[in-house]
Amino acid sequence: MIGRVLTGFAAAVIEAWHELRIHKLRVLLSLVGVGVAVAALSGTVAVADIGQQALVEQYERDGRPAMLNVYAYDPQDDTGSGASAAIVRPAVAKVTEQFQISHASMAGNTQLRASRADFTSDVDLLVVDPPYAVMHRVVTRQGRWLVDSDAANLSPAIVVDPRLLKDMGLAEASLPATIDLKGASTTVSATIVGVTATSDRYMEFGRAYLLADAYEHWFGATQPMADASWKIWVPTDGSEELTEAIRRSINAELPGFETQVDRSDYLAWGGNDDLDSVKWVVVAVSSVILLLGALSLLNVSVITIQQRVREIGIRRSFGATSGRVFFSVVMESIVATFVAGLVGVMIAIALVNGPWTAKYLLEGVADPPPFPISAAVLGMGVSLLVGALAGVLPALVAVRVRIVDAIRF
Repeated sequence: MIGRVLTGFAAAVIEAWHELRIHKLRVLLSLVGVGVAVAALSGTVAVADIGQQALVEQYERDGRPAMLNVYAYDPQDDTGSGASAAIVRPAVAKVTEQFQISHASMAGNTQLRASRADFTSDVDLLVVDPPYAVMHRVVTRQGRWLVDSDAANLSPAIVVDPRLLKDMGLAEASLPATIDLKGASTTVSATIVGVTATSDRYMEFGRAYLLADAYEHWFGATQPMADASWKIWVPTDGSEELTEAIRRSINAELPGFETQVDRSDYLAWGGNDDLDSVKWVVVAVSSVILLLGALSLLNVSVITIQQRVREIGIRRSFGATSGRVFFSVVMESIVATFVAGLVGVMIAIALVNGPWTAKYLLEGVADPPPFPISAAVLGMGVSLLVGALAGVLPALVAVRVRIVDAIRF
């Protein structure tokens, strides 16, 4: 039974392919719209994935979900400065060990002056711990990220963004390279060990990353870090309960200090709404594209089948059943749209992976996604669905043709 079904299906596909070859001009005209629609649909979905990836990366540079921000200060201190790192670090280390949290980092910000030969520039210095890169999606395109052993270097290791590297005249230089960092009253020769993949376009100056221990050793005495916060990366599941538990533990470890422990990632303030908006826009655009392609194919298919009335009547007179004629016409449409869909997906892949996309769409994307399999599958699935639906109406017209009237046609 199964063998007969498979044989019949294969015969229908072969017959449909032969019919397409005979009417190739008509088929070509009817499938141009479908191919363009599938290419536009697959390409739109792929570009939307790139846009969503760019949004996610932009949001996650401020902290991956669920990111807790810990800040402690002395209410009796009239200056309003935060508690010193020497006081907060042991408390954070104890709490993270207590809750078995593997990723925590200091995050302090200050401004230094960078110079090299005839190049000088202000630099936004971010003082961090090694886990910061994973927690904030900092990707190095050249060199490496900071490690614990860098704190003992005689020349402090830093990671810079492309803007600072260019400001120092090192855009084409190989690493490691050295620049001078000048603080309030201290100048240190620092070694660039890595370059990040992107720069923050909203920052006024280039950025550099330095380990907290190295900063304390070289600049702590003359330019102490004020208002430093601590980042703790926890699982999103149960993050509310865990945040409250960490808040209580931090308060217990820092008596006499006021502490703030709050989520600071984009999911906490509804940043995911923008991602949902992108998805809905893609769905709307894709639906319009699909509708136009389907209408074009249906229109040409109906006209074509009306011109084949005599052919269908002759086939019926030689014993072809209504079911066989119906299935044959539908299969012609499906096979044709499958070929058109395949070509459309290939065009979409070529366009999305082309140099234009790399230059404009992937700007600022550290981890560009490959062409999504889902977009290709969606394009092929939609082409088959459109072929099936667009073939039903012509098939119904074909089976309702009377043999005598068809032969006289």
